[in-house]
Amino acid sequence: MSRSVPLVVAVGGDGTLHEIVNGVMGADGRPRAAIGVVMTGRGRDACRNFGLPRDPLDAARGVVAGREVRRDLGLARWPGGSRYFMNAAGAGFDAMVAARAARLGGGIVPYLRAVLGSLQAYQPVVFTVESESAGRWCGPAAGVVVANGAHFGGGMRIAPGADPADGALDLVRLGDFGRVELLAWLPTIYWGGHLRNAKVALTRVHRARVTAPTSLPVQLDGEVCGATPLEISVCAGALRLRV
Repeated sequence: MSRSVPLVVAVGGDGTLHEIVNGVMGADGRPRAAIGVVMTGRGRDACRNFGLPRDPLDAARGVVAGREVRRDLGLARWPGGSRYFMNAAGAGFDAMVAARAARLGGGIVPYLRAVLGSLQAYQPVVFTVESESAGRWCGPAAGVVVANGAHFGGGMRIAPGADPADGALDLVRLGDFGRVELLAWLPTIYWGGHLRNAKVALTRVHRARVTAPTSLPVQLDGEVCGATPLEISVCAGALRLRV
């Protein structure tokens, strides 16, 4: 049986939970507290990825009377900083959208405006992606997403097979899409149809490094944090979660 630790309850969206996770994780990679979650935000990807109740009353009952489970976290490192993430980390188009959405405020309409605004400024970027499982890849791409769970971006199934209890991460490379092509394929991410496109590749990894010729912003759980070059690793079972 795991030793007793304090319980911290997070009430809010994925961004709030992201901050709580980083607050309870120690520098040694061990949690200083377990986390109970009452999700109230717009996207609630953590509900989908970790099986958390969407109803606040059901979530509160789980916090009080639920059981503790261990789940994986991702760890992102960049020059001068590092943070943990629960759902996904990304560089490229998704980080552009996250940065623009943060300026416009919460809600579906501002998020759609952020997508359309980011498309106007979008150009494929030459990425270099290195991992222990797939070696080295270099080429133009719309972005790279490393997923701990299946969903990100408010319900998009970026990595349908990702499991936050399997001790690995799913790296998704979105290929050399033009603007119109990217716009046409973006909706398919909601049901995982993007993986049928030959320009999209998925690899199961434990560690990965993502670089680009110029420094690109990085999003972690929808929050803009740091920039490339980016090193990602999985912290198996690092999250103590009350469900």
